Amino acid sequence: MLRRGKPKRARRGTVLQETFDLRMDQHDIFEIDRSHVVAQLRIIRRAINEGAEEMEMVAIEKVFVNSVSQALTRTARKLYQLAEELSGLHRMVERAQPPEEPGRSNPKSRPRPRRKARG
Repeated sequence: MLRRGKPKRARRGTVLQETFDLRMDQHDIFEIDRSHVVAQLRIIRRAINEGAEEMEMVAIEKVFVNSVSQALTRTARKLYQLAEELSGLHRMVERAQPPEEPGRSNPKSRPRPRRKARG
């Protein structure tokens, strides 16, 4: 994600490589941020699934006493469920659109003036 805020100072004589084009608009920044979030969700989901699979295999192999194997199986199921929830979030982020810019709002979505109460 792009960091916005006060730029950090570099030591004198340090050559800094430009990390992004200063002419980028908000849509470009949104697309970069979105692609980073999608990639992170994919990495996290994959790691969770791999961990759940390992726990499940150890539980099936009965490496530990029965109570520990059952706990591993329960935890693996919960992890698989969490990975599914992340899949839904992943799809939602992939389909997300940037918020409308303040100057480009839809005229139909503006609040109507309230009528004065009769008294």
